[in-house]
Amino acid sequence: MPIQEEIYELIFTKLSQGLDKNRKECLQAWLDESEQNRNAYREICSLWYSGKWAYKREQIQKSEGWEKILEIKKGRRKKRLLKIWSAGVAASVVLIMGAFFVSRFMDRGHVERVTESRQANVTLILASGERVDVGHRTDRMIREAGSVIRSDSALLVYEEHSIDTLSEETVYNELVVPKCGEYKLRLSDGSLIVLNSESKLRYPVNFNGDTREVFLSGEAYFEVAKHPGKSFVVHTDHADVQVLGTWFNVSAYPDEENTEVTLLNGSVQVGREEEQAILLPGQQFLLNNRTSEKTIRDVDTSVYVAWTRGLFRFDAMPLEQLMLKLSRWIPVTYTFKDEAIKKIRFTGGFRKYDDVDHTLKMLEEIINISFKRKGQEIIIDWYQN
Repeated sequence: MPIQEEIYELIFTKLSQGLDKNRKECLQAWLDESEQNRNAYREICSLWYSGKWAYKREQIQKSEGWEKILEIKKGRRKKRLLKIWSAGVAASVVLIMGAFFVSRFMDRGHVERVTESRQANVTLILASGERVDVGHRTDRMIREAGSVIRSDSALLVYEEHSIDTLSEETVYNELVVPKCGEYKLRLSDGSLIVLNSESKLRYPVNFNGDTREVFLSGEAYFEVAKHPGKSFVVHTDHADVQVLGTWFNVSAYPDEENTEVTLLNGSVQVGREEEQAILLPGQQFLLNNRTSEKTIRDVDTSVYVAWTRGLFRFDAMPLEQLMLKLSRWIPVTYTFKDEAIKKIRFTGGFRKYDDVDHTLKMLEEIINISFKRKGQEIIIDWYQN
Protein backbone atom coordinates (compact mmCIF):
# COMPACT_ATOMS: atom_id res chain seq x y z
CA MET A 1 0.00 0.00 0.00
CA PRO A 2 1.44 3.45 -0.92
CA ILE A 3 2.46 5.67 1.95
CA GLN A 4 0.19 8.68 2.40
CA GLU A 5 1.65 12.12 1.71
CA GLU A 6 1.17 13.30 5.29
CA ILE A 7 3.09 10.27 6.60
CA TYR A 8 6.05 11.12 4.39
CA GLU A 9 5.92 14.64 5.76
CA LEU A 10 5.93 13.35 9.35
CA ILE A 11 8.86 11.01 8.72
CA PHE A 12 11.08 13.56 7.00
CA THR A 13 10.21 16.24 9.56
CA LYS A 14 11.15 13.83 12.35
CA LEU A 15 14.48 13.03 10.70
CA SER A 16 15.37 16.63 9.87
CA GLN A 17 14.19 18.60 12.90
CA GLY A 18 12.05 16.50 15.23
CA LEU A 19 8.32 16.40 15.96
CA ASP A 20 6.12 17.91 18.62
CA LYS A 21 4.10 15.63 20.92
CA ASN A 22 0.93 15.50 18.81
CA ARG A 23 2.75 14.72 15.55
CA LYS A 24 4.87 12.08 17.31
CA GLU A 25 1.65 10.38 18.40
CA CYS A 26 0.29 10.48 14.84
CA LEU A 27 3.45 8.87 13.47
CA GLN A 28 3.48 6.26 16.23
CA ALA A 29 -0.14 5.37 15.54
CA TRP A 30 0.73 4.74 11.89
CA LEU A 31 3.74 2.59 12.91
CA ASP A 32 1.55 0.55 15.25
CA GLU A 33 -0.88 -0.30 12.45
CA SER A 34 1.26 -2.94 10.76
CA GLU A 35 4.68 -4.53 10.34
CA GLN A 36 4.57 -3.34 6.73
CA ASN A 37 4.45 0.27 7.93
CA ARG A 38 7.33 -0.31 10.32
CA ASN A 39 9.44 -1.89 7.56
CA ALA A 40 8.73 1.05 5.24
CA TYR A 41 9.74 3.45 8.00
CA ARG A 42 12.99 1.57 8.63
CA GLU A 43 13.82 1.63 4.92
CA ILE A 44 13.29 5.40 4.69
CA CYS A 45 15.45 5.93 7.78
CA SER A 46 18.14 3.70 6.30
CA LEU A 47 18.19 5.71 3.09
CA TRP A 48 18.23 8.97 5.03
CA TYR A 49 21.17 7.98 7.17
CA SER A 50 23.02 6.44 4.28
CA GLY A 51 22.92 9.90 2.77
CA LYS A 52 24.08 11.47 6.04
CA TRP A 53 26.70 8.92 6.95
CA ALA A 54 27.93 7.46 3.65
CA TYR A 55 31.05 9.60 3.86
CA LYS A 56 32.28 7.40 6.73
CA ARG A 57 32.74 4.43 4.40
CA GLU A 58 36.43 4.08 3.69
CA GLN A 59 36.26 2.00 0.50
CA ILE A 60 33.94 3.63 -2.03
CA GLN A 61 34.32 3.42 -5.80
CA LYS A 62 33.24 6.48 -7.72
CA SER A 63 32.01 4.36 -10.62
CA GLU A 64 29.70 2.43 -8.34
CA GLY A 65 28.22 5.66 -6.98
CA TRP A 66 27.65 7.02 -10.48
CA GLU A 67 25.95 3.78 -11.53
CA LYS A 68 23.55 4.16 -8.61
CA ILE A 69 22.68 7.67 -9.69
CA LEU A 70 22.14 6.58 -13.28
CA GLU A 71 19.92 3.82 -11.99
CA ILE A 72 17.85 6.37 -10.09
CA LYS A 73 17.59 8.52 -13.21
CA LYS A 74 16.31 5.57 -15.25
CA GLY A 75 13.56 5.19 -12.67
CA ARG A 76 14.20 1.66 -11.45
CA ARG A 77 14.59 2.78 -7.84
CA LYS A 78 13.40 6.36 -8.03
CA LYS A 79 10.17 5.74 -6.12
CA ARG A 80 12.08 4.11 -3.29
CA LEU A 81 14.72 6.82 -2.98
CA LEU A 82 12.84 10.02 -3.63
CA LYS A 83 9.55 11.43 -2.52
CA ILE A 84 8.43 14.86 -3.61
CA TRP A 85 5.04 15.56 -2.21
CA SER A 86 2.29 17.92 -3.21
CA ALA A 87 2.75 21.64 -3.79
CA GLY A 88 2.83 23.67 -0.60
CA VAL A 89 4.67 20.98 1.37
CA ALA A 90 8.48 21.05 1.42
CA ALA A 91 9.96 18.21 -0.60
CA SER A 92 12.88 16.14 0.63
CA VAL A 93 15.50 14.32 -1.41
CA VAL A 94 18.12 12.03 0.05
CA LEU A 95 21.33 12.31 -1.95
CA ILE A 96 23.60 9.33 -1.46
CA MET A 97 26.62 11.37 -2.39
CA GLY A 98 29.12 9.55 -0.21
CA ALA A 99 30.30 7.68 -3.30
CA PHE A 100 31.89 10.91 -4.47
CA PHE A 101 33.98 11.40 -1.36
CA VAL A 102 37.59 10.23 -1.31
CA SER A 103 38.54 8.98 2.15
CA ARG A 104 41.72 11.03 2.33
CA PHE A 105 39.60 14.19 2.32
CA MET A 106 37.59 12.98 5.29
CA ASP A 107 40.05 13.45 8.15
CA ARG A 108 37.97 13.98 11.27
CA GLY A 109 40.91 15.13 13.34
CA HIS A 110 42.00 18.52 14.54
CA VAL A 111 41.26 21.33 12.11
CA GLU A 112 44.92 22.41 12.07
CA ARG A 113 45.70 19.28 10.08
CA VAL A 114 43.98 20.86 7.11
CA THR A 115 46.70 22.49 5.07
CA GLU A 116 44.86 23.48 1.91
CA SER A 117 43.13 26.88 1.87
CA ARG A 118 41.46 28.61 -1.03
CA GLN A 119 43.59 31.67 -1.75
CA ALA A 120 41.64 34.90 -1.97
CA ASN A 121 42.08 38.59 -1.26
CA VAL A 122 41.89 38.14 2.52
CA THR A 123 42.32 41.53 4.16
CA LEU A 124 43.67 42.41 7.60
CA ILE A 125 42.53 45.84 8.77
CA LEU A 126 44.92 47.28 11.38
CA ALA A 127 43.96 49.70 14.16
CA SER A 128 45.23 52.60 12.06
CA GLY A 129 42.85 51.65 9.24
CA GLU A 130 45.67 50.33 7.07
CA ARG A 131 44.55 47.39 4.95
CA VAL A 132 46.99 44.52 4.42
CA ASP A 133 46.45 41.74 1.89
CA VAL A 134 47.40 38.55 3.76
CA GLY A 135 45.79 36.02 1.43
CA HIS A 136 48.61 35.86 -1.10
CA ARG A 137 51.68 36.64 1.03
CA THR A 138 54.03 34.20 2.73
CA ASP A 139 56.29 34.70 5.74
CA ARG A 140 55.18 38.25 6.47
CA MET A 141 55.69 39.97 9.85
CA ILE A 142 53.62 42.93 11.11
CA ARG A 143 54.00 44.79 14.41
CA GLU A 144 50.87 46.03 16.17
CA ALA A 145 50.29 47.23 19.77
CA GLY A 146 53.40 45.49 21.09
CA SER A 147 52.63 42.20 19.37
CA VAL A 148 54.12 40.51 16.36
CA ILE A 149 51.71 39.25 13.72
CA ARG A 150 53.00 36.58 11.37
CA SER A 151 51.09 35.60 8.26
CA ASP A 152 51.22 33.32 5.27
CA SER A 153 48.65 32.56 2.60
CA ALA A 154 46.60 30.33 4.92
CA LEU A 155 47.19 31.42 8.53
CA LEU A 156 47.54 34.58 10.63
CA VAL A 157 49.22 34.22 14.05
CA TYR A 158 49.39 36.80 16.87
CA GLU A 159 52.42 36.32 19.10
CA GLU A 160 52.63 37.99 22.50
CA HIS A 161 56.01 39.38 23.50
CA SER A 162 57.28 40.74 26.79
CA ILE A 163 54.45 42.13 28.90
CA ASP A 164 56.38 45.39 29.15
CA THR A 165 55.96 45.95 25.42
CA LEU A 166 52.24 45.21 25.26
CA SER A 167 49.71 48.00 25.01
CA GLU A 168 47.36 48.41 27.97
CA GLU A 169 44.78 49.87 25.61
CA THR A 170 42.48 47.41 23.84
CA VAL A 171 43.45 47.66 20.19
CA TYR A 172 41.29 45.95 17.57
CA ASN A 173 42.09 44.37 14.23
CA GLU A 174 39.58 43.03 11.72
CA LEU A 175 40.01 40.10 9.35
CA VAL A 176 37.84 40.13 6.21
CA VAL A 177 37.44 36.99 4.09
CA PRO A 178 35.69 37.64 0.75
CA LYS A 179 33.54 35.41 -1.43
CA CYS A 180 35.32 32.21 -2.56
CA GLY A 181 37.82 32.22 0.32
CA GLU A 182 38.56 30.93 3.82
CA TYR A 183 41.34 31.68 6.28
CA LYS A 184 42.72 30.56 9.65
CA LEU A 185 43.60 32.82 12.56
CA ARG A 186 45.36 32.15 15.86
CA LEU A 187 44.65 34.83 18.45
CA SER A 188 47.10 36.02 21.08
CA ASP A 189 45.44 33.78 23.72
CA GLY A 190 46.10 30.69 21.59
CA SER A 191 42.52 30.25 20.33
CA LEU A 192 42.23 28.97 16.76
CA ILE A 193 39.54 30.32 14.42
CA VAL A 194 38.71 29.34 10.85
CA LEU A 195 36.72 31.98 8.93
CA ASN A 196 34.45 30.91 6.10
CA SER A 197 33.80 32.87 2.89
CA GLU A 198 32.09 36.29 3.13
CA SER A 199 32.92 36.57 6.84
CA LYS A 200 34.40 39.25 9.07
CA LEU A 201 35.89 38.97 12.55
CA ARG A 202 36.81 41.93 14.76
CA TYR A 203 39.05 41.06 17.71
CA PRO A 204 41.64 42.57 20.10
CA VAL A 205 45.33 42.29 19.28
CA ASN A 206 45.81 41.45 22.97
CA PHE A 207 43.13 40.50 25.49
CA ASN A 208 42.95 42.74 28.54
CA GLY A 209 40.73 42.08 31.55
CA ASP A 210 38.67 39.04 32.44
CA THR A 211 36.67 38.71 29.22
CA ARG A 212 37.89 37.85 25.75
CA GLU A 213 35.43 39.33 23.26
CA VAL A 214 35.28 39.02 19.46
CA PHE A 215 32.66 40.18 16.94
CA LEU A 216 31.55 37.97 14.04
CA SER A 217 29.57 38.51 10.86
CA GLY A 218 29.39 35.37 8.74
CA GLU A 219 30.60 31.93 9.75
CA ALA A 220 33.54 30.72 11.81
CA TYR A 221 34.74 27.60 13.58
CA PHE A 222 36.30 28.19 17.02
CA GLU A 223 38.70 26.16 19.15
CA VAL A 224 38.93 28.33 22.23
CA ALA A 225 42.03 28.07 24.42
CA LYS A 226 41.30 27.54 28.10
CA HIS A 227 42.27 30.40 30.40
CA PRO A 228 40.77 29.92 33.88
CA GLY A 229 38.72 32.93 34.91
CA LYS A 230 38.72 34.45 31.42
CA SER A 231 35.56 33.73 29.49
CA PHE A 232 35.45 33.97 25.69
CA VAL A 233 32.45 35.72 24.08
CA VAL A 234 31.48 35.72 20.40
CA HIS A 235 29.12 38.58 19.58
CA THR A 236 26.84 38.37 16.51
CA ASP A 237 23.99 40.62 15.41
CA HIS A 238 21.33 38.41 16.99
CA ALA A 239 23.00 36.28 19.68
CA ASP A 240 26.09 36.04 21.86
CA VAL A 241 28.03 32.86 22.63
CA GLN A 242 29.98 32.62 25.90
CA VAL A 243 32.49 29.85 26.64
CA LEU A 244 35.54 29.05 28.75
CA GLY A 245 37.29 26.58 26.43
CA THR A 246 35.62 24.47 23.80
CA TRP A 247 35.11 23.73 20.09
CA PHE A 248 32.06 25.13 18.30
CA ASN A 249 30.80 26.61 15.04
CA VAL A 250 28.85 29.86 14.60
CA SER A 251 26.95 30.73 11.42
CA ALA A 252 25.63 34.29 11.54
CA TYR A 253 25.34 35.57 7.99
CA PRO A 254 23.16 38.71 7.83
CA ASP A 255 21.36 37.50 4.69
CA GLU A 256 20.38 34.07 6.07
CA GLU A 257 17.20 33.23 7.91
CA ASN A 258 18.84 31.66 10.97
CA THR A 259 21.76 32.14 13.32
CA GLU A 260 23.24 28.74 14.22
CA VAL A 261 25.56 27.77 17.06
CA THR A 262 26.75 24.15 16.93
CA LEU A 263 28.70 22.65 19.83
CA LEU A 264 31.30 19.91 19.31
CA ASN A 265 32.63 19.61 22.86
CA GLY A 266 32.67 21.46 26.19
CA SER A 267 29.70 23.74 26.85
CA VAL A 268 28.54 27.14 25.70
CA GLN A 269 25.97 29.66 26.82
CA VAL A 270 23.99 31.22 23.98
CA GLY A 271 21.65 34.18 23.83
CA ARG A 272 21.35 37.65 25.25
CA GLU A 273 21.02 38.74 28.86
CA GLU A 274 17.23 38.41 28.96
CA GLU A 275 17.21 34.81 27.70
CA GLN A 276 20.15 32.42 27.58
CA ALA A 277 20.49 28.69 26.92
CA ILE A 278 23.20 26.14 27.72
CA LEU A 279 24.27 23.77 24.96
CA LEU A 280 25.71 20.29 25.39
CA PRO A 281 28.00 18.55 22.88
CA GLY A 282 26.05 17.46 19.81
CA GLN A 283 23.45 20.18 20.19
CA GLN A 284 22.66 23.19 18.03
CA PHE A 285 21.07 26.50 18.99
CA LEU A 286 18.90 27.79 16.16
CA LEU A 287 17.61 31.38 16.21
CA ASN A 288 15.23 32.67 13.56
CA ASN A 289 16.57 36.15 12.85
CA ARG A 290 13.19 37.41 11.69
CA THR A 291 10.83 35.98 14.33
CA SER A 292 13.36 35.52 17.19
CA GLU A 293 12.06 31.96 17.64
CA LYS A 294 14.67 29.79 19.38
CA THR A 295 15.22 26.04 19.09
CA ILE A 296 17.76 23.63 20.58
CA ARG A 297 18.13 20.36 18.71
CA ASP A 298 20.44 17.37 18.45
CA VAL A 299 22.45 17.34 15.21
CA ASP A 300 25.27 15.55 13.46
CA THR A 301 27.92 18.17 14.22
CA SER A 302 30.21 16.96 11.42
CA VAL A 303 27.71 18.37 8.90
CA TYR A 304 28.21 21.89 10.27
CA VAL A 305 32.01 21.88 10.39
CA ALA A 306 32.63 19.95 7.17
CA TRP A 307 33.45 23.23 5.41
CA THR A 308 36.67 23.41 7.46
CA ARG A 309 37.75 20.15 5.78
CA GLY A 310 37.03 21.23 2.21
CA LEU A 311 33.50 19.82 1.98
CA PHE A 312 29.92 20.97 1.54
CA ARG A 313 27.61 18.89 3.74
CA PHE A 314 23.91 19.50 4.13
CA ASP A 315 21.11 17.92 6.12
CA ALA A 316 17.55 18.48 4.85
CA MET A 317 18.69 21.82 3.40
CA PRO A 318 16.34 23.68 1.01
CA LEU A 319 17.80 24.20 -2.46
CA GLU A 320 17.52 27.96 -2.01
CA GLN A 321 19.83 27.86 1.01
CA LEU A 322 22.14 25.34 -0.66
CA MET A 323 22.58 27.65 -3.67
CA LEU A 324 23.22 30.62 -1.36
CA LYS A 325 26.01 28.72 0.38
CA LEU A 326 27.40 27.47 -2.92
CA SER A 327 27.51 31.02 -4.31
CA ARG A 328 29.65 32.13 -1.35
CA TRP A 329 32.34 29.73 -2.45
CA ILE A 330 31.94 29.84 -6.23
CA PRO A 331 31.57 33.18 -8.07
CA VAL A 332 28.12 32.58 -9.56
CA THR A 333 24.67 34.13 -9.40
CA TYR A 334 21.46 32.14 -9.72
CA THR A 335 17.77 32.57 -10.54
CA PHE A 336 14.86 30.25 -9.73
CA LYS A 337 12.16 30.06 -12.41
CA ASP A 338 9.67 28.50 -9.98
CA GLU A 339 9.30 29.27 -6.28
CA ALA A 340 8.45 25.63 -5.53
CA ILE A 341 11.94 24.51 -6.54
CA LYS A 342 13.46 26.54 -3.73
CA LYS A 343 11.79 24.32 -1.12
CA ILE A 344 13.17 20.97 -2.27
CA ARG A 345 15.41 19.69 0.53
CA PHE A 346 18.66 17.80 0.18
CA THR A 347 20.77 15.61 2.41
CA GLY A 348 24.25 14.73 1.22
CA GLY A 349 27.40 16.55 0.22
CA PHE A 350 30.27 17.12 -2.19
CA ARG A 351 33.78 18.53 -2.19
CA LYS A 352 34.18 22.30 -2.21
CA TYR A 353 37.01 22.10 -4.72
CA ASP A 354 34.98 20.12 -7.27
CA ASP A 355 34.12 21.84 -10.54
CA VAL A 356 30.74 23.57 -10.18
CA ASP A 357 29.47 22.17 -13.49
CA HIS A 358 30.23 18.63 -12.30
CA THR A 359 28.41 19.32 -9.02
CA LEU A 360 25.33 20.69 -10.79
CA LYS A 361 25.38 17.75 -13.18
CA MET A 362 25.18 15.36 -10.22
CA LEU A 363 22.17 17.23 -8.87
CA GLU A 364 20.48 17.10 -12.27
CA GLU A 365 20.97 13.34 -12.41
CA ILE A 366 19.10 12.95 -9.11
CA ILE A 367 16.00 15.06 -9.70
CA ASN A 368 14.05 16.59 -12.57
CA ILE A 369 15.62 20.03 -12.27
CA SER A 370 17.87 21.71 -14.81
CA PHE A 371 20.77 24.06 -14.09
CA LYS A 372 21.48 26.10 -17.21
CA ARG A 373 24.80 27.91 -17.01
CA LYS A 374 25.24 31.21 -18.85
CA GLY A 375 28.67 32.48 -17.91
CA GLN A 376 28.50 33.13 -14.18
CA GLU A 377 24.70 32.98 -14.05
CA ILE A 378 22.77 29.76 -13.32
CA ILE A 379 19.11 29.45 -14.31
CA ILE A 380 17.29 26.83 -12.21
CA ASP A 381 14.10 25.37 -13.63
CA TRP A 382 12.13 22.14 -13.92
CA TYR A 383 13.65 19.76 -16.43
CA GLN A 384 11.89 19.84 -19.79
CA ASN A 385 11.88 16.62 -21.82
